[in-house]
This record gives sequence, C-alpha cells and structure tokens, in this order.
Amino acid sequence: MVTDPVPRAARLRRQYEASDAQHTLELPPADPLQRNAERLRAALEAAQAPGVRRAGQELLDRLAEFYRVAAPQLKILGVRPHRVRDGHLDYELHGDYTLATGVLRAWMRTAILGKVTSYRGMLNTLLHEFAHHLDVHLFGWADTPHTRGFYWRVDALYHLALGTPAEKRKPLVWIRTGTRWRIDWTKLR
Repeated sequence: MVTDPVPRAARLRRQYEASDAQHTLELPPADPLQRNAERLRAALEAAQAPGVRRAGQELLDRLAEFYRVAAPQLKILGVRPHRVRDGHLDYELHGDYTLATGVLRAWMRTAILGKVTSYRGMLNTLLHEFAHHLDVHLFGWADTPHTRGFYWRVDALYHLALGTPAEKRKPLVWIRTGTRWRIDWTKLR
C-alpha cells in the first residue's frame, strides 16, 4: 500500500492532511458485522455474482446504518480490468467508488485466470471502497485520497470484520518515500 502524493493546491492539501490525521473511527458492534462477513465468504464459495452482491450489499448497509450515512449501491462485476505488459500482469482493478453517484463496484474474478477472488481480498476491497464513501459522507471531504489515515480506517474495519484478536493485530508501520508513504511489510509479518 502506497499513499497518494501530497497535493500542491492548498484546499486539497488541507483535506489530505485532515484525512492523514484521522486515526480514529468509532467502530460498529463486531458480531453483526462478522456475521455479514461470513455470509460474504459463503457467497464467494458458491461463486455466484447475485449472491455475492446481496451479501456485500448487506454488509455495506449495516455499516452505513451504523455511521448514519446513505448506503452506497454495490455492483459486482466479472473479471477485473487489467493491463498486461511484456507478458506480465502490470495492473488490475479490484474495485472503485464513484463520488458523484455513490456507486461502489467490485470485480469478483481475478484478471488472468478468471478465478473467484479470495474472501479476504473481496472483503478488503469492499471496506476500502466504503472508506472512500465515509470520507465523503461522514467526514464531509470533497476528495478522498489514499493517506495513512485512510488506510488505518480500512484496516480497523477489516480486522473488526474478520474478528482478529487485539493481541494478534500489528499497527501499520510506514516508510517515507519522497512525498509518499508505503507500508513496511517486514515489520507486519
């Protein structure tokens, strides 16, 4: 995970800094969210897009209700958009969120082999895109950059949904690289 660069425009830089500093997020009750996550797991195992969409939408609806924001509309699509260069996968899109419409899209099949994505991968994608939704509708930011605070909020929701015990969680550790930050995976393993 790599953060976006700090914007040059003053207004966008202030929003970026506010997002980067937002390292707290009230979390919903664990049990209902974990039950929604388990339904998502079962739907992925069945490999049927309508079931994955239903389970994913229920998870998003639960979160939206807790945060008192309108729920985003979920669309589940097939094979991830991707780009291959010199015979190697160069890029693939797991999901996206459209600020203007509140539509969250997630692709449920891997780019090259077309296999159903992993449960943890889909869960992370949904929560990542939902965090963009929260940036706009809960925090009132017009832009939703990938900051350290953004990734912290995704991480908190992700481990809550998985039921990761507190003693097994490791805080995100960052390394500065120019105007960006990246996760130091060696400290998280």
